[in-house]
Amino acid sequence: MRMFNSKKGIALFLAGAVLFTACGGRTRNMETDTPKETAEQVMNAIKELDLKTFNAYTDNYEGVCWSFFGFPVEKEYKVFQELLKPHIYENKWYKEKHRFAEKVVENLTWEIGEVQEEKGGKKASIELTLTNKDMAEAMENYTMWVVEDAVRDAGIGAVSIVKNISLTVNECDDDLIRFIDETEHKWTEEVTVTAVKDEGVWKLKLTEEFINAFMGNIDSQEYEGSLDQRIDEYIDMLMEEIVE
Repeated sequence: MRMFNSKKGIALFLAGAVLFTACGGRTRNMETDTPKETAEQVMNAIKELDLKTFNAYTDNYEGVCWSFFGFPVEKEYKVFQELLKPHIYENKWYKEKHRFAEKVVENLTWEIGEVQEEKGGKKASIELTLTNKDMAEAMENYTMWVVEDAVRDAGIGAVSIVKNISLTVNECDDDLIRFIDETEHKWTEEVTVTAVKDEGVWKLKLTEEFINAFMGNIDSQEYEGSLDQRIDEYIDMLMEEIVE
């Protein structure tokens, strides 16, 4: 018995929760004359949630969204879109996202491996090894806890009510942070990142693989399948108890 409408609905929803908030201040004053120095700059910016620096040395910025009347509405980014929107003050929503972001990058570490520049010095490939807590495991355990809690409160009827777990999950709450804290397993991924020299500045290309890597494998296909199986087994167990 399935509780979800789409195969990737849960993972994509929870991955969308990881929208780090930008810290104030100027871009870090650090050498970025080489692809390796730029990679170090970018990784430090992620770790410190310094999105101004992150945007300066990546291709995160995609363009401007225009209104029907031809006025610019907001800037568009590959990642961190929601929290890169202008805000007048740090409201509760903003602070919750910031707290969650801090937790996601708290255990992020990296190693920069071989760097190969192509002929002409305008493009380079950088080997990165990224290690973080296994966010897929934390998300799976948290979501399963939410499902079990919903069934305990509403009975087996909750199975037909909770068609989309994203309606129940609060991606920034204390319980999710607790599950991240309790996760002991780490996840390591080796990725090759492309750097391109744009107007004299090296910038890293953001791919889905790179983004998922520094987010601790939060958008894992294995997580989706494992969670579906655990929910099926849990509902089957409840049905057997009812029959007995």
